[in-house]
Order: sequence, then C-alpha cells, then structure tokens
Amino acid sequence: MTGWIIFGCIVLLFVFLFTVHAYITIEMVDDMALTVRVLGIPIRILPKKPKTYNPKHYTLKKIRKRDAKAAKKAAKKAESKKKKKAEKEQKKADKKAELAKMSKEEKRALKEKKKASRPPLTELIPLVCKTLGLFFSRFFGKLHIKVAMLHVRVGSSDAMQTAVIYGAVNQSVQYLVEFLRKISHVDGLKKADIRIEPDFLSDKIEFELKLTVRVSLGNVLGALLKAGWKFLVGFIKIKPDPDHPKGGIKPPKPPRAPKPQPIPCPDNPEPRG
Repeated sequence: MTGWIIFGCIVLLFVFLFTVHAYITIEMVDDMALTVRVLGIPIRILPKKPKTYNPKHYTLKKIRKRDAKAAKKAAKKAESKKKKKAEKEQKKADKKAELAKMSKEEKRALKEKKKASRPPLTELIPLVCKTLGLFFSRFFGKLHIKVAMLHVRVGSSDAMQTAVIYGAVNQSVQYLVEFLRKISHVDGLKKADIRIEPDFLSDKIEFELKLTVRVSLGNVLGALLKAGWKFLVGFIKIKPDPDHPKGGIKPPKPPRAPKPQPIPCPDNPEPRG
C-alpha cells in the first residue's frame, strides 16, 4: 500500500510540473515591479514589502535573547571557518611535502598527466555552445509572452537628434518584436498598447512597460535536464583518459610509387645479328 501511495505522489508531482503554469509579470512605470503567480497565488518579488515593526518584539528580554542567539551563530560560523582554513592549510602542506619528495622527472610526468586529463578547449567550447543553444531553444520555444503595454517617449536636447533617435528606437522595437516572435510565442500582439512617439519638449527618454511571461515549470525542468544530459555525455566523450590516452593524429601516408609502365615494342624489330 505504501508503494502505491509513493507512486501516486510521484505521478501527481509530474502532472503538477507539466500542467501548472507560472505567470511572470514585469511592470515598469515608476519603479520596476516583478510578480510571479502560480495556481492563482501572487508572489511579489519586487518591490519588496516594507518591513513592519511590532513593539512587542523589542522588549529587553527578547532583544537579549536575539543578541545571544546571533552571538552563538557568529561563534559557530567563525569556528567552522577556522576549521576549514586549518584543513585547507594542512592539505596544502601535505601536497607541498609530497611534491618535495618527487624528482624533476616525476613532477614533470605528474604535470603532463594533469594536463592530459583536461579536455581541449577546441572541443570544450563547441560543446558548451551547443548545450546553451539547446537549452535556450527549448526554453524560449515554450515561452508565451503577452505584451500588454509599451510606451516610449523619445526626447533629447536637440529636435533633429530627437527625430533621429525616435527613428532608431521605432525600428529597434519592431526588430525586437519580430525576434521574439521567431524564438517564442507572442500572444495578443494586435491588442497590445504599443506607442512610440517623439517628445520635443523633453530632454530624456522615458518608457513604460507591462508584459506577462507564461511558462510551464515542467518545460524549464525538461530544458535543464536535456541540456545537462547532452553536456554530460559530450564531456565524457571528449574527456581524455591519462591511463589510456587516445592515439594522436597520424601523419598522412606517403603517396604510392607509380606503377612501372610497360616498354612499347617496335612494330618492325630489326633482326638480331
């Protein structure tokens, strides 16, 4: 019975991960606001709620209790830090003593072995790039972005400069929207309140933004697992084994010698003496 309960809990967890969506709302009007909503429950990340103070928590007895607890925690942390530092110094001294016993040839051989155990950068960098490309393609491919409002007012100290900046900003926003449509899903773009206008009475650029990103928790987890698995498999393939090094690149074989051509016989050979 317990096994079935555990199995049911695992199934419910996967159903929760792959069906429940998280809504991330980013709003920038006066200040930046970031809210995450899961199962209809809003969780405000920014701005942080102002801390409230209860006078009952600041009696002399409670203040002394908090100070004693903080002092005990600080002493424990300092002791742990001191212990880790001592262990690190001991390991360093042991390693130094071990190296002192080695000959120059042994030190050189150890250094070469460590160097041979590292994958070459010419193979590691492409693997990292492929892994990041896989993660971002899967992650952004599952995103649903809804732009509710985007207002940009372009101003500067000069009217001609304002017109130039306005044209550049307008074109950049169009390119950005098109780029988002290629890598993810942009919903409700026709109903979005998008306004980009020059402001010849202002000397600065102001913008207001409100958008919501919808993503499944399972999609994020799946993208992480798939990218991590690909990196692990690729790293194992390119990681050399110092004890069984792979053969180096062999030089090309020399070209084969040309086959001897038969000597042509004359049509009318002269009779031998």
